[in-house]
Amino acid sequence: MEIEIPHDVVNNFVYDIKTQTKVVSEFVMTEENLPELPDNMTYYPKTYFGDAREGYDVQYFKKNELISDVLKHYERFLEIISEEANEIFISNNANGR
Repeated sequence: MEIEIPHDVVNNFVYDIKTQTKVVSEFVMTEENLPELPDNMTYYPKTYFGDAREGYDVQYFKKNELISDVLKHYERFLEIISEEANEIFISNNANGR
């Protein structure tokens, strides 16, 4: 799922969720009191942002929490690009990615 809001003068706002994998330890795979896993890989949804910030696991977010998270990040984006002090850091060359 990717949300991209285009802008003419600054980089587009991008909020994305991608499937990530992680290896489950052998200890967990052999533990009898935990659910059985078909293999040693597990998958989870992780956010991705157009400005290359580190994303985070959102697998336990509810629908309204995800909506709120997108709005929070867009609000943050607008606040940053609207500050005159940030003009030197704001670029419009990444929209062609």
